[in-house]
Amino acid sequence: MTESTSNTTWKSQTGFIWSLIGSAVGFANVLSFSAQVYKNGGGAFLIPYCLALLMLGVPFLILEGMIGYRLKLPIVSAYGKVCGQTGKILGWLAVLACLSIGGFYIVLTGYSVAYTYFSAMGTIPEDSKDFFLNTFLKTTPSLREFGAISWPIVFSTLAVIIATWFVLAKNVKDGIERVCSVFMPLLAILMTVFAVSVSLLPGGMDGWAYYLKPDFSKLFDANLWRDVFGQLFFSLSLGLGIIVGYSRHTGQTINIAKAMKYVVIGDFAVSFISGAAIFGCLAHISHLQNVPFNEILTTDSTFEIGFIVFPQIFKFFGPNLGQIIGVIFFFCLFIAGITGVFSIVESIAGNIEVEFQLVRKKAVAITLLMMGAVATFFCMGNASHLISALVPMVMGTNMLIGGLALIVIFQYLSSAIKEDRVWMKGTRINFYGFCLKIVAPALLTIILFGNLVQEFQTFDLDRAVRFGWLALALIASWGLSQLSKETKLSLATEQA
Repeated sequence: MTESTSNTTWKSQTGFIWSLIGSAVGFANVLSFSAQVYKNGGGAFLIPYCLALLMLGVPFLILEGMIGYRLKLPIVSAYGKVCGQTGKILGWLAVLACLSIGGFYIVLTGYSVAYTYFSAMGTIPEDSKDFFLNTFLKTTPSLREFGAISWPIVFSTLAVIIATWFVLAKNVKDGIERVCSVFMPLLAILMTVFAVSVSLLPGGMDGWAYYLKPDFSKLFDANLWRDVFGQLFFSLSLGLGIIVGYSRHTGQTINIAKAMKYVVIGDFAVSFISGAAIFGCLAHISHLQNVPFNEILTTDSTFEIGFIVFPQIFKFFGPNLGQIIGVIFFFCLFIAGITGVFSIVESIAGNIEVEFQLVRKKAVAITLLMMGAVATFFCMGNASHLISALVPMVMGTNMLIGGLALIVIFQYLSSAIKEDRVWMKGTRINFYGFCLKIVAPALLTIILFGNLVQEFQTFDLDRAVRFGWLALALIASWGLSQLSKETKLSLATEQA
């Protein structure tokens, strides 16, 4: 193997941290987080979310980081090292989940590319809803109707794929690290400028009061806690082996526990600043229209908030300022999206590279070709319906299963990971070790059980798609584990 990622490491711990923050930060931070805070009582959501970050987010990131750091393997090979071929099936299931997520994530990132252009050109009409749903997405009434392909989405998605190729074809320190070390500070600066600017507008400062003042009655709402843990897993991409894929490139000077704490701080900081900017916008509109703040948003859909509601909001800033703010906003979405794409592609390509003994460029090319093929399904008119059908399984139930599998296999069965000093304080297990071994399995099991009960209450086409995906993914995972085994045996025979 030449130019294998296995032989390259991050240039510095700072670059590694920026890259991990780029992996964690995405649409969930810029759009979904604000929507969750808005509907769940402002500060009432922030309180349990910070607790969840401390008790689940940090320990999980440390676990995935230690797997990559100690074993120097991607997730499939790491599972295989502990549990053999059976373990590799779990690993491939995580990879196929990443492939499915990546398929629609590059399309969503393509949305931000297109809307950055539309904002710069001032071509988003007054009726942003009709433009987004009918002109841009060509949305069909239901999942059953595929509809026409949206060519603007196709071209925008191709642009994201090409940009990703040029970054990922290089080794991690010359590609991902270099780009993320520029893009992530830039995102933080742009969102901070955005937040401060809107706060200075009439009524803008009221956004902070709505944002931080907690409605404590919401803490007794089970839906808030479900949203907290859903947002946490979605934002940090836990249970998918993505952090393992980045951490396998670490050198001995990297402090995994310290790095992961910085990642959580960075991820939350981007979410918090983005929330402040968005709440400031909403407060300004509330002031201008004399409409109660809690009546401005009537949806928590990421699609509608990002590409319907905000183009309407930017109109209130006037033609020039609104155009500038729109470009900044959608460019920030692009940065958040493409750095997430990098991590997804790196995770998949790393497993292909190691399991099938390929050079990096070939593994990245195969990954992007497969991801592009999957993405075509999300360029059609029923894309939003298809994403809605898949997300509860791919980014819900499947991630919970993946999280539980990581804990059981690497925190209980792998001596290399479970006995590491990172989990100890003197002779006793530390806070993070306790949370990971005791608290996390209990919470994830309860949430998983609740999800499954809800799924089996009724059966419709959406649920058929979800469980159809799971069945196909399990079959494909078994097939890939056998194929990689045969490939390695064949190569060993040839070398002998």
